[in-house]
Amino acid sequence: MSGYDNQGGFGSQGTPSGQTKARRNYDEQTLIPVTIKQIITADGDPTGGNDISLKDGRTLYMVKIVGCVRAHEQKSTNLTIEIEDGTGLVEVKTWMNEGDDCSAVANLRQECCQDYAFVRVIGQVKEFDGKRHIQATDIRLLGTKNEITFHLLEVAYSFDKYQKRKESGSGIGMGVGMGYGIGNNMSSMPKTMGANVSMDQGGGNTVNDAAITSIRKLGSQNDTGVNIHTIVQDLASQGYSEGEVRNAVSHLSNEGHIYSTIDENHFQFAE
Repeated sequence: MSGYDNQGGFGSQGTPSGQTKARRNYDEQTLIPVTIKQIITADGDPTGGNDISLKDGRTLYMVKIVGCVRAHEQKSTNLTIEIEDGTGLVEVKTWMNEGDDCSAVANLRQECCQDYAFVRVIGQVKEFDGKRHIQATDIRLLGTKNEITFHLLEVAYSFDKYQKRKESGSGIGMGVGMGYGIGNNMSSMPKTMGANVSMDQGGGNTVNDAAITSIRKLGSQNDTGVNIHTIVQDLASQGYSEGEVRNAVSHLSNEGHIYSTIDENHFQFAE
């Protein structure tokens, strides 16, 4: 399995001194469900940059795959797992911060170190030494094998939705991930809660936008994400009930804008 460079990452990911790297827009940061074959056959950046694009034109940034563990190698600083989903094989890499990771994160990671275990991976597509891999931000065992079928349906739905928007000439720049009805309300701009949340994130729904803002703000304070109870408390001051907040969090999780971390009650913003 390929190794890390000695700069704390894979390949040269740094920005030259004196230059400011432009922030990616929300469209490019949308979580996209894909198969491994889509990653392998995606087009590289013709300009020599780091962008990798699917054949349909979507830029790969954050992706989700579901597959079976074929091999794993654990070192003191990193973990590498080979995942196969029936369409191809890809390496998934994640850093291990000894002393910094909480026990729950370490346990979730350790559970995935089993050959033939089925796992879900969320992370960024990277390329090092001509070989693509996923730098994982979240990896965990599947709760049920039904997630395999559900993931394949998400992949098909995501592609179909993007194609329809592309053909209609509307919403191409709105970001198509796992969304169901993202950005359908084009008649009015959503109210943002101080973080300039774009329409494709909250779907034009103010409680969704408020939940995203809260999760981004509170989740940035640690690696384990923010507890649902903390989100409820944070948004109560804005007049949202617990039921509204829980529904919004569930919706955003299904859309792929947020993802669960150490358990099903902790969430992090997918950026």
